[in-house]
Amino acid sequence: MGLMRLLARIWEAITSITRPPNAATLFRRADLYRQEGRFEEAAELVAQGLRLQPNNGVGHLLSAYLHLAFRQIGPAKAEFQTVLGVDPYHPRALLGLARIALEERDLAACRPFLDKALQYYPDFPEARALQEMVAGWADVAVPAGQRPAYAGPPLAAERLKPPAAGREFVLTQADGTLVFSQQGDKDAEDLAAHVTQVYRIAAATLARAGLGALRRGIVQATTETTFFRSNDRLILALTFPQDVKIGFGLLETDKMWTNSLRELGVRA
Repeated sequence: MGLMRLLARIWEAITSITRPPNAATLFRRADLYRQEGRFEEAAELVAQGLRLQPNNGVGHLLSAYLHLAFRQIGPAKAEFQTVLGVDPYHPRALLGLARIALEERDLAACRPFLDKALQYYPDFPEARALQEMVAGWADVAVPAGQRPAYAGPPLAAERLKPPAAGREFVLTQADGTLVFSQQGDKDAEDLAAHVTQVYRIAAATLARAGLGALRRGIVQATTETTFFRSNDRLILALTFPQDVKIGFGLLETDKMWTNSLRELGVRA
C-alpha cells in the first residue's frame, strides 16, 4: 500500500470516530477498496453512500464499475445510464457503455457512445484509443454461424487435450475464424470471436504504447485466469481457475501452443 493511501486510510479511521462518514467519504473509501480488489467491501460502502445520496453520480459510477468487476453486465448498464441521467455527457459513463457494447460485439451501439464522448471531450485519450481500435473491426460484429469456416488442415482432438484444470481452450485465426475449440459446440464461435476481440484490444494498446506485437498475455478476472499465445496468424487462449499458479498456466499454455502449431504444420 502506498504511503499516501495509508495516510488517507488512517485519517478516515480517525475522523470516523468523531463523526459519521458522509456520502463523499464513503465513495472515496469505496474507490480505494475497488482499486485494491476488495470488491465486496467497496460495494457495501457504495450502497451506504447511495442510501445517503441516491442521485449521486459518483456513487452510481462506482456501482457500475463494481457490477462490471462481478461480470453483472445488465446492472452495470443500468448504473451507467443512471449517471447519464444526471449528466448526459459524462465521459466515463459513455466510455463504460461503449466498452460493454464492444464486448457484446455491437459496434452499431459502441460507436455513438464514443462519438458523443469525444464530441464534448475531444482530449479524452481512452475514448480516442477505443475509437481508433474499432474503426476497422467490421468482422467483430458478424453473428455466429455467418463467419467464414476454417479451411485448413484438421486438428486431432486427442492430441490437443488441455490439462485437467484447463477449460475454454480455443484456437482461432487472427480474423476470428475458429480453428479448434475444446467445447466443440455452438458456443465455440462466440468464444473465438471474444478471444479475438480481447487480443485485438490488448495488441492495439501495446502498439499505441510502442511496445511491439503481442505474443503472450494473461487476463486475471475474479473467478478465472486466461492465458494467451499468438503470432501474426493464430491466437490461442486457455482458461484456468483464478487461483492457478502463473508459472503452471504459462507452461501448459506453451505446451498447447507448441502442439497446435505442430498439428498445423506451422513453425513456432
